Order: sequence, then structure tokens, then C-alpha cells
Amino acid sequence: MAPIGAVVGEWVGASAGLGYVMLQANGRSQTDMMFAALTLLAAMAMALWFATDRLLRALLPWQPDQLSEEA
Repeated sequence: MAPIGAVVGEWVGASAGLGYVMLQANGRSQTDMMFAALTLLAAMAMALWFATDRLLRALLPWQPDQLSEEA
């Protein structure tokens, strides 16, 4: 959720970043640029989630796996 929050913050008042690129592309009707920025944002969010998950599993091996408990 943090990358999405950062992009929303950039929509409000930034002069650089993915949110800024998305706003500029939207204003110029460049849908390919908007989807490219959105795809990059999704890839970054997934990479951060997987990296955090791996780090937590390595640092806290005694903690139960939350995904297996829900099933």
C-alpha cells in the first residue's frame, strides 16, 4: 500500500515521480505512458511485498506462516 500512497502524494503536489508522469500522460492523452507507469508501479509494489515477506521469514523463523493459517 505504501507505493500507492506515494503516487497519490505525487498527484497532489510533486514535480517528479510516477504519479507526476501519470498526471502528465493523462493530460496529454498518452494512455500508453499511463499504462507503462501503472505497470511499473504494480511491479515495484509486488517486488517490495515479496522482498519484505522473504526478509520477515528469514528474520522471524519462529513466527507462523499467516497464509497457511487462513486456509
